[in-house]
Amino acid sequence: MISFRQRIIREHNRAFKHWLRLLWRLYGQEAPIVLMVHGFKPTRGECKNAFELTCASFERLMRFFMDNGWKALSQEELGLMVGQCQWQSKCFHLTFDDTYDTVFTDAYPILKRYGIPFTMFVTKDLVDQPKYITMEHLKELAHNPLCSIGGHGLQHLVFRNLTASEMTEQCVKGKRWLEQELGVEVKAFAFPYGRLIEVSNRNRRQIHSMGYDLAFSALEGSVRTSWFTGKHYLPRVNVSEQFVEKFTVGKFPRFKDCEGR
Repeated sequence: MISFRQRIIREHNRAFKHWLRLLWRLYGQEAPIVLMVHGFKPTRGECKNAFELTCASFERLMRFFMDNGWKALSQEELGLMVGQCQWQSKCFHLTFDDTYDTVFTDAYPILKRYGIPFTMFVTKDLVDQPKYITMEHLKELAHNPLCSIGGHGLQHLVFRNLTASEMTEQCVKGKRWLEQELGVEVKAFAFPYGRLIEVSNRNRRQIHSMGYDLAFSALEGSVRTSWFTGKHYLPRVNVSEQFVEKFTVGKFPRFKDCEGR
């Protein structure tokens, strides 16, 4: 049986998601979106959850954007848009969480072919682990002008469970490590897991003071709702097989097609 405190947190998460969905329904089709992608599988039958995608579907989505007049935003362009609240329709920014090595082997050639900028959110302890990106591949990505590097913690932890000093260690030391190892400036952060169940209001306030220009959640919605979420808890859209199937035939996807869980 869950505690009363946990029930309150769940209700808070549900209410927050409800408002994001309402706002997206009102003007989502006229607002920029941030896409959240994880790893890739060879076939659709091997995609066992909403975080897994085939490379063919990913390329189909990128080609759809390019063929239909969408603008691929760099992280800097997205930051300016959020900071100035000057929204453009048919814009997207592409992000990758956890940094599976399939991002380098499968997605990177497609992104170079289409000239699409993207952000890699890197967890230090996952680098050079089985299935995850190698430092050699990460350095190659980091030095391509298309790629921006973002923080994702030293370890992939639930931030709500961390003390303020533990969160500082995860975010500040993680940022410093990335900048020293890769020789790039790290300006963005994505919360591991990313829902309100895993990210507290204290976490969201604290990340603001750590030198990050932007921070991202794992809740679905448009960045036009930054007036509601703040620029340090921006919504994203999870890219699943179902999302690609709907979006590339011109259908505005249902919310369940955009959720990772």
